[in-house]
Amino acid sequence: MKPNTNGTEGQVRQRAYELWEQHGRSVGHEAEFWRQAERELKGEASSSDTSRGVTANAPSARSGSGSDGPGKV
Repeated sequence: MKPNTNGTEGQVRQRAYELWEQHGRSVGHEAEFWRQAERELKGEASSSDTSRGVTANAPSARSGSGSDGPGKV
């Protein structure tokens, strides 16, 4: 028996599936998509994560720019 808090398991499952599709159906991030869906449905999305552009597929969010990036000597 799993407790049912804000949002039903079906709602979390549907949102996690949407996140998975939005991120190119990437393998290996299922738990991250599930946790993000739970946070969104509870209204607890971390403002620090969203302000930095961090998503469940964080490696793809990297810009590659920075002071030590390519072309800098």
